[in-house]
Amino acid sequence: MGVRIFSLLISFTLILTLGCGGDDSDTLEGPSLSTGRWAHTATLLQDGRLLVVGGQETMSKASKVAEIFDPNTDTWSNTSETIDKRGEGHTATLLNDGRILVTGDNEQASAEIYDPSTGQWSSTDTMNVARKSASATLLGDGRVLISGGVDKTRAGRRELDSAEIYDPSSGEWTVADTMEQIHSNHVTILVEGKVFLSGWFLSEIYDPATDLWSPAGEPKRKDLARGTTATLLNDGRVFMVGGARFPPNTWQGDVSNPVANSEIYNPSDGGLSTSTNMSKPRQNHSAVLLANGDVLVIGGDSMESYNPVTKIWTETGSLTHERDEMHTATMLGDGRILIAGGKMETDNKKIRSLSVVEFYDPYAVEE
Repeated sequence: MGVRIFSLLISFTLILTLGCGGDDSDTLEGPSLSTGRWAHTATLLQDGRLLVVGGQETMSKASKVAEIFDPNTDTWSNTSETIDKRGEGHTATLLNDGRILVTGDNEQASAEIYDPSTGQWSSTDTMNVARKSASATLLGDGRVLISGGVDKTRAGRRELDSAEIYDPSSGEWTVADTMEQIHSNHVTILVEGKVFLSGWFLSEIYDPATDLWSPAGEPKRKDLARGTTATLLNDGRVFMVGGARFPPNTWQGDVSNPVANSEIYNPSDGGLSTSTNMSKPRQNHSAVLLANGDVLVIGGDSMESYNPVTKIWTETGSLTHERDEMHTATMLGDGRILIAGGKMETDNKKIRSLSVVEFYDPYAVEE
């Protein structure tokens, strides 16, 4: 009897270990989201909690569910739902006063504000254009620039060259200068007070002081329409990696070709230059700047990090749960990286959303 009980205990332990990823994983399982989702947004609040908003629960169902992770207790709690559904292609921006502006993926061009102090959403002024797959950038003066995207009200794919600015002090939107080219699923990042944009065929710079866009050169990695990440390095340069190259005469959403290459923008001379490749192609992955200045890239079933000084990639480890794309990865105040959600393609080519969460600690000392 004793031998049988011991065998049962061993079997039970193995089941638990396999269920949590086992020794093959370099992450720790965390508490799951209340609902599976991809293309959601994850915003670190000023008090250290993490707000997750919207995304796609299925291909045809955008979500209104919002929830908050508290790193002090490692627990999730639902907060009030968004006023409108916010699926793939919405944006969430932390304002200087601690509130969050959410825009996009709404045919009425609505925008809304979340107040963490009350846990409630409120409508703000309507945008000038109903758009999705735009970018949102917090400017140095506290306003928010929304650029490009796709016209949400049109059938097919009508990309935009327009931009607009939200002023939190008045709650109003104003039209900004027209971009040099149409852009959607692009990346933007604030560099030395100006907005750097990397698009499909052109990079651009927006100067808030003059309200003018100007070309910043052709990307070295051409025809990358979506899924690229842009990270501001400690030395002020911008590191872009991965993404999807689409065959000629196809729309985004058709079959795409993920890439492994990378590119760097240097604001000191306005130059764009290629850098070294990742170990594998990735699109709609995530990238996190680490305390040592390296860039951690997460996607699929693995992670790797890039050293901007040596230009060397290092394989960092494996994930507990494979995530094809459109998950989020956020560095918490305690240094852990919380990886949440995403979507997977099953063996029978069906898409399913993920609710699973895992933590990666880049500074943990291996025993």
